[in-house]
Amino acid sequence: MIKKSIVIGMMCVSFFGISQTTQCTALTKDSIRCKNITKSKVKLCYAHNPKHEEGKCIRGEAVICSGITKKGKSCKNRTKNLSGKCYRHED
Repeated sequence: MIKKSIVIGMMCVSFFGISQTTQCTALTKDSIRCKNITKSKVKLCYAHNPKHEEGKCIRGEAVICSGITKKGKSCKNRTKNLSGKCYRHED
């Protein structure tokens, strides 16, 4: 019963266009279709869209922090801050 309701819910979401995500239409270096998911109207992911602005996020979407840890590696925390930095790296 639960499986049926989940399947019906997923069909409704895709039918009514509530979820506007699509697979990227670009090709990788190996001439294979990119597997990234995008909400962009041009149907290109962040890696293939030349107009993508790093660190800029739409309100409500979490992105990986752009800060650097004490060890010199990229921070792996996720944030919804428009600055693109998590609570530890936001000044």
